[in-house]
Amino acid sequence: MAINVLDRYYLSITLLITIAYQLFFFCIAWTLHFDKLTDFAGGTNFVVLAVITLALSLAGEGGIGGGDVRQILASLFIMLWGARLSGFLLFRILKTGEFCFVLWVCIEEVGSVL
Repeated sequence: MAINVLDRYYLSITLLITIAYQLFFFCIAWTLHFDKLTDFAGGTNFVVLAVITLALSLAGEGGIGGGDVRQILASLFIMLWGARLSGFLLFRILKTGEFCFVLWVCIEEVGSVL
C-alpha cells in the first residue's frame, strides 16, 4: 500500500513542493539580483518531484522490489530528462551571461508592490 499524502495521486503535495521550491529560488534571484539559478531551478524541480513521488509510492510497497517496473522506469526517465534540461539551461545562461529582461521587469514590479 502506497503512502497517501493529501491525495491519492500526490497532486497536492507536488503543487506545494513546486510553489515552495520556486519561491525559494525566486527569493534568491530577487535578493541577490542573480538570474543564473532560475532556469536551473525549473529543470531540477522535475527531478525533485519525480524522486519524492517515487519514494512515497514505493515506501508502502516494501521498497524498490515492491514497485511496478513501468513506474520506476518512467520516474527514472523523468529524472534523466530533468537533469539534462536543467544542465542545458544552466550551461546556456553561464555561456551567454545574459539576464532575462522579462524576469527583471517582473522582479522590479514585485519589489515596488512590497
